[in-house]
Amino acid sequence: MTVIIGQMKMRINIHLRVNTFIIVCSCFYLTFTGASEAERRLHQKLFKDYNMKVRPARYWEERVMVRVGMTLSQLVSLNEKNEEMTTNVFMNLAWTDYRLSWNPEEYDNIMVLRIPPNKVWRPDIYLINNNDGQFDVALYVNVLVYNDGTVNWFPPAIYRSSCSIEVSYFPFDWQNCSMVFRSYTYDASEVDLQYFLDDNGHEIHEIVIDENAFTENGEWAICHKPSRKNIKDDLYEDITFYLIIQRKPLFYIINIIVPCILTSVLAIFVFYLPPGAGEKMTLSISVLIALTVFMLLLADRVPETSLGIPIIVNYVMFTMILVTFSVILSVVVLNLHHRTPSTHIMPHWVRNVFINFLPKYIGMARPNPEECEMKEEINDIPLRSFNGRPPGGEYFFRKINPDLVLPWRGRCESVVQLQKLPDTDSYCLILPPNLKSAISAVTYMAEQLKKQDLDDTMTGDWQFIALVVDRLFLWLFVIITTLGTLAMFLDASLNYTPENPFP
Repeated sequence: MTVIIGQMKMRINIHLRVNTFIIVCSCFYLTFTGASEAERRLHQKLFKDYNMKVRPARYWEERVMVRVGMTLSQLVSLNEKNEEMTTNVFMNLAWTDYRLSWNPEEYDNIMVLRIPPNKVWRPDIYLINNNDGQFDVALYVNVLVYNDGTVNWFPPAIYRSSCSIEVSYFPFDWQNCSMVFRSYTYDASEVDLQYFLDDNGHEIHEIVIDENAFTENGEWAICHKPSRKNIKDDLYEDITFYLIIQRKPLFYIINIIVPCILTSVLAIFVFYLPPGAGEKMTLSISVLIALTVFMLLLADRVPETSLGIPIIVNYVMFTMILVTFSVILSVVVLNLHHRTPSTHIMPHWVRNVFINFLPKYIGMARPNPEECEMKEEINDIPLRSFNGRPPGGEYFFRKINPDLVLPWRGRCESVVQLQKLPDTDSYCLILPPNLKSAISAVTYMAEQLKKQDLDDTMTGDWQFIALVVDRLFLWLFVIITTLGTLAMFLDASLNYTPENPFP
């Protein structure tokens, strides 16, 4: 009996819990059903006779005001090659549709509805200067409809807009890129485009930066971001958003400009390399090939336009021209260095200009051989005299062999004779034939030695002229390279963004 009573109590408790759960669920159901019922009735009332193809104007002449704004999340990139700017934005569109208004008290104080965008009238405002054929937004989010008929739409979009690139000061340039938004089918007599309003009801005349979600670009810094309303002659009006951006040139300075400057310095030191080293042409051509590689790298970065030449391309071309001239002038210097008296005659003006006049003005001084010999004689240790006579006055032979000298005694068939010329006071010296041949041989050897000394002197003069020309070209290239580099990059430093975007 006790067991039966216990079972009956357990069944009663289970039934009570089930009933309680059913009552609670019923309350929640009635509550949400009432809310959903009010929203359903509101939807049914708003879209009963609604036509999304009809402009929300009470009469034909009325203009529908559409407010356009933009919130920037990221400046993704600026492709100079294709002249294309990629941005990640949120569009801010607002207008009033009197057909979508209601009294909140009649619908459980519902103040706002979220409606799919394909169920309401929307102004066909698109990006006009798009660069990829995608005129529309990235995602069709719901529109927010308020009880007074105000409609807000904030769709996200990734726009690829065309941007005319000014390359004259690349990579120290700034660009002015614009995004033009306009209605495709409505003109100014039907749709009135205005600036978007902030929370205080003031017009926003610039692009809004989303501080919470904005990602800074590593190459470009945003300087100005204004917007402007433009009215065309054909009654079409648009809202144009401008992005005035300044390039951050550190990447190009480290990877392109500094190597170019160092390469130009190598081109200068070609003239410091002695002509006899045999590596002047190799160094010049290697520098020229390196600059050609830099030109190929720059060709992939700058746009293919003939409206302007980037300043860095001008600098590389300037350096290439200098290196080309260094190759040509190295050939000239090597030609001068290897000239000899047997192939070239030195003009008198060349000696006066390049040996006597020019060296003292370019920091060169030719050593004098006589002075060097005098210094060597001064530094020499004096030798002892022999029998009171200075050394070097005669030759001393040790262990003379008489057989080498005595056989020559009988070979002279005649002696040296001094004969007076007839009818004159002059005398002539008559020498034996063997002595004549010996004197002729000695004279020939002396003339050859003298000629060899003269040839060596002339060869040394040509080599010194080659050194003078080398030093002259060295100073000229230092001056030209320095002035050219300063002129180009100082000109680029004056290219800065304007303080007022609309002067």
